[in-house]
Amino acid sequence: MPELADLLRLRKSQIRPVAEVLARAFQNDPIPTYFYPDPAERVNKAPYMYAFLTGYGIRYGEAYATSASFEGAAVWLPSDKMDITLWRIIFSGSLTTMFKFGREAGNRMRRFGEYMDSVHKRLVPGRHWYLQIIGVEPELQGRKYSSKLVRCMLSRTDREGVPCYLETQTEKNVGIYERFGFKVVEQFKVPDIDFTNWVMLRQPSP
Repeated sequence: MPELADLLRLRKSQIRPVAEVLARAFQNDPIPTYFYPDPAERVNKAPYMYAFLTGYGIRYGEAYATSASFEGAAVWLPSDKMDITLWRIIFSGSLTTMFKFGREAGNRMRRFGEYMDSVHKRLVPGRHWYLQIIGVEPELQGRKYSSKLVRCMLSRTDREGVPCYLETQTEKNVGIYERFGFKVVEQFKVPDIDFTNWVMLRQPSP
C-alpha cells in the first residue's frame, strides 16, 4: 500500500491553488449548491470555503496533494481537532477567509455543520481520523488520484489501529469508499435540507 511519503504535504503558500482545484471538483455537488444556489456566486465564493478548510487542515490536521501539480488533494483531521472553534480559526489564519463566505452562505454553513457535527460525535465518540474533504480536478477524475490520497492515509491508520470516518452526499461515492473498507453507519437528511447524507466508518485492518 502507498505511504504518506508518496504525497505532497501541503503548506500555507499552496492553499489557493488547492482551493481552486477543490472548488472545481465540487462545483455541482449538493453541499456547495446548497450554500451557493446561484451558479455564478458559487464559482466566485466556493474557493473561499475550500481555502478555509485547507488552511484549517494544514494547521490542525494533515493536508496532502497528489503532487506539486495538484491533481487532487485531501484534508484529514484527528478527532480531537475536528471542532472548528473561533480560536482555532484565528490561529489557523482563516478568519479573513471566513468573512468572504457571505452572510447567507455562512448561516447555511453553520446550520449544516452543527447538525453534521452532532451526528459525527454521536456515531464515533472515540479516537479516529476524519476525512474532511477529498477532491480531484474534474478532467483527471477516474485516474486513481483519489485512491492514492485515501490509501496513503489508510496505511498509517491501520498501523495506528484507529478507525476513519467520512461523509458523502453523492450515492455513487458510497460504492467507491466501500472498496476501501468503509461501511455506511447512517443515512439521513438534515431537516429542511433536501439531499441525503451518508456517513461511513472504516475500522483498521489488522
